[in-house]
Amino acid sequence: MPHLLKSPSETNILVVDDTPDNLWLLAKILELQGYTVRKSINGRIALQAAERHLPDLILLDINMPEMNGYEVCQQLKASKTTEQIPIIFISALDQINDKVQAFELGGKDYITKPFQELEVLMRIRNQLLIKQQHQQLLEQNQRLEHEIQERLQAEAEVRQLSLTDELTGLYNRRGFFCLANHQFQIARRTQIFCCLLFVDLDGLKQINDSLGHEIGDRAIVDTAQLLKQSFRELDIIGRIGGDEFVIFVSSCSPENTDEFRPRLQVNVDRFNQEHNYSYQLSISIGASQCALNENVSLEQLLEQADKLMYEQKRAKRLINH
Repeated sequence: MPHLLKSPSETNILVVDDTPDNLWLLAKILELQGYTVRKSINGRIALQAAERHLPDLILLDINMPEMNGYEVCQQLKASKTTEQIPIIFISALDQINDKVQAFELGGKDYITKPFQELEVLMRIRNQLLIKQQHQQLLEQNQRLEHEIQERLQAEAEVRQLSLTDELTGLYNRRGFFCLANHQFQIARRTQIFCCLLFVDLDGLKQINDSLGHEIGDRAIVDTAQLLKQSFRELDIIGRIGGDEFVIFVSSCSPENTDEFRPRLQVNVDRFNQEHNYSYQLSISIGASQCALNENVSLEQLLEQADKLMYEQKRAKRLINH
């Protein structure tokens, strides 16, 4: 036979009966088994007692003046505080309609007077055991739900880590190509023009050599933030190398590809003016148009943009020299 987790002394039973002799007899039977018993002589007192200190179980007489057991049961079940308390009706009424009404109102069991002591004790034990098993099931389900949520969160974090760059929070190479390839295929199917930008941070080696790698990392993070501020949320930005960034721009006009350079340069100049850092941000940009009618891969477009970026970088060097 399954064992109850709570001992009888830890189990609080509320007995409700308007007949003092019945009340005394039931209380005596339960107290001899070690149960903690509280007694109520009418329904109104019983409701107050149940709200004040929740019992583990209620033995409820039906025939009582002012408020009968059915009415007490209805009010208990209507309250969020007491609706889960198991109720065993005890009554001299032995008609099937009386029993049906008791169960329809939420009663868990029904004992007919005159009752047998052993029957009362076994029915009480059964209801306490059912309540305990129900509570255990609820707790197991809550633990399982919590474990599932933790598992989903951990999996999401792993996916996030595998697709994002730890330093900047942008997509890494894997994350960028995963999302950009998907958008590229959609653009081809819907014939929406898009383009690919390759951005390189100028002078990172000099920053690292002269100011240290910590400052170099800050310059990379600054560049990432600048790019995020310069493009829309629907554009896909990734860091695919030490100082190399790529942006997949969807829904852009083929005539406006070259407009990205001056717009980015304005943002770079503003950044340098607003921040009195020991270095000046400088970037080189290459942009390739996504030809929708040609069998060109995203990797090939990236190579084209990379070459165009280096052409701009070389032109800068010639001017500076």
